[in-house]
Amino acid sequence: MVQRSTAQALLLEYEQIDGLLEVAGVDGVKDILGAFWRSTDELAADLARSIEGGEGGQAARTAHALKGSAANVGALRLAEAAREVETLSKSGDFATARAAIERLAAIYRETRAALERHVDTHR
Repeated sequence: MVQRSTAQALLLEYEQIDGLLEVAGVDGVKDILGAFWRSTDELAADLARSIEGGEGGQAARTAHALKGSAANVGALRLAEAAREVETLSKSGDFATARAAIERLAAIYRETRAALERHVDTHR
């Protein structure tokens, strides 16, 4: 299997999101996403603090949690970006991890806008 880079990964898995919409409806998905955004904001802040503090193990665990929650809502590129930070954190490459966190933040903004647009088209 060929692994994609973060830049090449699909932004969203629309079939997964549409499945959530079928089961939970628009309002239910908006609730799910609200919890996801809050959790992701907290995890990203924790991740940045861990990287700045040189706490590779904690950063890797936090990035792993972010990766899983992103995958659960179909945010594929965000999950891949978190995987990259997780790997860098484990290796102790904090300088590169800082740059990866900046990319993760940009992907988060792009993902959030695209998810909200997609869900709003189902109203």
